[in-house]
Amino acid sequence: MPENIFFNGDIFGIIDNGILALISVFGIDIEKRLGGKGVYGALFGALIGNAISDFVAALIDPSTSDLALGVFAGCMYVTILTYIYVRFFKKDSL
Repeated sequence: MPENIFFNGDIFGIIDNGILALISVFGIDIEKRLGGKGVYGALFGALIGNAISDFVAALIDPSTSDLALGVFAGCMYVTILTYIYVRFFKKDSL
């Protein structure tokens, strides 16, 4: 009988994807309340949710805690670039 019912990394994955899912759904809800379809809310909810969830999970994992801020920054660079693309280069911009 195993000592622990979880695999190594399960808690990281639960925290990471749990935060990501909650913020993505929140983004969809916000955009729909503002009259949109929820597509951009899902996109930016996922991008921002991923940045936050990766940061929190990296902080909790001792093997990656020293990388947490850099991981968050890298995720946010992509979020900013995506916003610029959607805002200025998409025909159906925000």
